[in-house]
Parts: sequence; C-alpha cells; structure tokens
Amino acid sequence: MMKMQYTLIPFSKYVYALVSRQKNKKIDFFIIGAQKCGTTSLHDYMNQHPFCTGALRKETLFFTKKYRGTVTLERLVGHFSFKKLMRNRGKCLFFESTPDNVYEEAAPGRIYKYNPKAKLIFLVREPVSRAISEYNMACKYAIVKNLCVREDPEREYFDYLRQPDKYPFEWFVKEEFRRMEETGSRLPSAFHYPDFIRHGLYSEQLERYLQYFSPEQILILESKSLKTDKRNTLSAIEDFLELPHHEWSEKDLVNSNIGVYTRQVPDECKLFLKKYFEPWNEKFFELIGRRMDW
Repeated sequence: MMKMQYTLIPFSKYVYALVSRQKNKKIDFFIIGAQKCGTTSLHDYMNQHPFCTGALRKETLFFTKKYRGTVTLERLVGHFSFKKLMRNRGKCLFFESTPDNVYEEAAPGRIYKYNPKAKLIFLVREPVSRAISEYNMACKYAIVKNLCVREDPEREYFDYLRQPDKYPFEWFVKEEFRRMEETGSRLPSAFHYPDFIRHGLYSEQLERYLQYFSPEQILILESKSLKTDKRNTLSAIEDFLELPHHEWSEKDLVNSNIGVYTRQVPDECKLFLKKYFEPWNEKFFELIGRRMDW
C-alpha cells in the first residue's frame, strides 16, 4: 500500500496562507504613547473589542528599534491573534501600542510611509508625575531584573538605576539637563539617557506627527480619563475609529501595569520641573485647542 507523504508547514506560514487574500492589510491605528500614560491598559481594553485585534506583544517596535523599512503581512501574522484574523477578516482593525513611537523622531515619518491613512491615539499625563513614575519603573526593573544593556554605549545609566539611594531622581534630572546643554539638542538621537524629562515634551512630539498627519487623524486623551471615566473615554475612541459600540464588562476594565512606588522626590525638584514644563504645556494646549489642569 502506497504511503501518503505529508509536508509540514510552519504554523505562521499556515496562518499566512489563510489570510493571504488580505495582502494589502495594514495596521489601522496606533497607540503611540506616551510612556507611563496608560498605554498598557488601553491596549488591553481595545484588544477586547470584537472588531479590534492588537499585537500579542504590546510593543512591537516595528517603527523604532526593529524598523526594517516596512511591515509585511507575514510579519503581521507573527505578531497578531490568528483567531481574530480568521474570524473577522476584512472587518477587524489591527493596532499596536509602542510608546516610543511618539518619542523617537523618525517614527512619525516611518508610520506615515507605511500607512498614511492610519489613526493615532496619543495619551498624555501631567509631565512631572509622569517623569517620576517612569523613573520609579526604571529603578524597579533595573533592580529586579538586574537590567544592564551590555552593548549600549550609555549602559552606565542602567547601573546607576540599580543604586537609587546614591543616584536619586533629582540626580537624573540634573544629568539630563546637563546632557541637553552639552549636545545642544533634546532629540533622542542626540543621546539616549536619561530621558525622563524629554518624554514629557508633548508639544514637540505632536508637532512631529502634524508634519505628516492631519489633526483629524490624531486623538489626544488625558490618561486619567481611563481611570475616572472609562466608558465614555472608550466610547469616544470607538467614534474616532468608526467602530460599532461594544459593552465592556466591569471585569474587562481593570487597569493594567499599575506601579506602586514609595520612593520620594523632594518638593523643590517637583517645583523646578513644574516651572520648566509650564511653557511646553502651554504650547501643547495651544496645539490641541484645549487646556488640561496641569
């Protein structure tokens, strides 16, 4: 009796074949940032919408550290839920959430080149509290994971984060300002670390996106609305993305990735930063046509 011969196809290739009819499918919207502004929670919420499928790993880095010129369908298949791809073909919005997309200066042009019709969601937060939160998170991961990027020329800053008593938040603030003065630039490409202050310069970040995308393509939300007014905020996002309304259950709306930090920052440092950010905040409010209580 003749034996049947079978060819094993890698799983991602199998899924790719199933969705290959959508060879022009692209990521439809991006949660671009900012860091420590609720992007993880929003990614989780939107991934529960029946007509949305988010990247399995929230931060794909497709347009920052892992940029390869484009994002092919085969690459999408490796990062997105195959179940939703098959169940909602043609009726499902793809999205990804990399906070550095709003920070890295090359990302807006790369995203526009990839999909000029993309929609963008930009979460913001009072910048002083955001900076402190980012610092505490960085210390936590540096200590718990013994974080040390050995190939990074600026790796010493990760070593400093592992010694928060010796190198507190205010030391990093002074060091970042020193490096901005030294390089004459606030851009990430000028120097990587520290970056706690520059992540909060929302007006510069938004202006870079407005060079490519129309204001109608960008939804700007204050992160606290995800805590205090979840349902109305999600409804506004549905309207922005032209999605049918979805009824989220209470158990689906639990905040994700909330850090509990006890490390204190001197009041004089907070006041200094508040004054520094004031003109940047004013410019941001002017750009978006509304004020926030910062």
